[in-house]
Amino acid sequence: MSLSDREQELWKEMMTWEKTQFSQGGNDFSLTYQKWLNHSIHQLNPVIKKRVLTLLDETLFHIHAVLQQAELEKRSLDNLLLEARVFHSGVNELKDMKKLSIDQLRFIAHKQLARQRITALGQGGLTGAGGILAFLADLPLMLAINLRTIQLIAMVYGYDMRKPFEVMLVLKLFHAISLPKELQGIAWHELFEETLPDHHDLFFYEGKEDVVAQAWIQQPLKQLIKLIIVKFAKKKLIQGVPIVGIIIGAGMNYRFASQIAESAHIFYQKRWLQEKMEQGI
Repeated sequence: MSLSDREQELWKEMMTWEKTQFSQGGNDFSLTYQKWLNHSIHQLNPVIKKRVLTLLDETLFHIHAVLQQAELEKRSLDNLLLEARVFHSGVNELKDMKKLSIDQLRFIAHKQLARQRITALGQGGLTGAGGILAFLADLPLMLAINLRTIQLIAMVYGYDMRKPFEVMLVLKLFHAISLPKELQGIAWHELFEETLPDHHDLFFYEGKEDVVAQAWIQQPLKQLIKLIIVKFAKKKLIQGVPIVGIIIGAGMNYRFASQIAESAHIFYQKRWLQEKMEQGI
């Protein structure tokens, strides 16, 4: 099925976004910072690196499973379908989301993303103001919020999170778009190869099931650096409140959540349009 003029316009915007997103080299500071992170990871003991990768892999799967609890999932689906019925009265189940136009889906997705960004902002602020428990919970909560963001976007575009194929795609997408800039493009295009027509109706995932690659160890390192910065910033009190720590924690988490939200939304829009071109919706 051919795309409408509006859909073709959006497709071109996504191609431009990809070209810009995956060709950005960064400034001198970011390149130096990236080089230092790469060097730090390279210096880690191989056994420790393997254990960290395994732990991160298992953590992502466990968090995803918690987020998929029946009651939470049902409530999210009910709210989503309720919003969709504003545009189309025939939306009664998740697959009916494909009856909506791309702009209607984008509108619903933007509302979901706004809520998730606010959640990330609040969680980061609590980390900046809280004690040891808030610090320890920062990474798991950051992972949970951003995985949930991708799940919600996938559902908006009609993809069923009960399918193992879609579960793995969410986890791999989160991994891909939180990799260092120079590696994101390769992982991004590999994911689109997994969504080709012969994979559309897959229930089980048939690809490589390891989610986290060595390069992704940078993400926990970045979180650790953030927590160190926040800890020092908390010493700066304004009327007894660690305002600077709150601002830094909230700002850094919001920035990361926005990056994940934007990239994931582009991915599922492109996937939706790609499927329309290939098999029709």
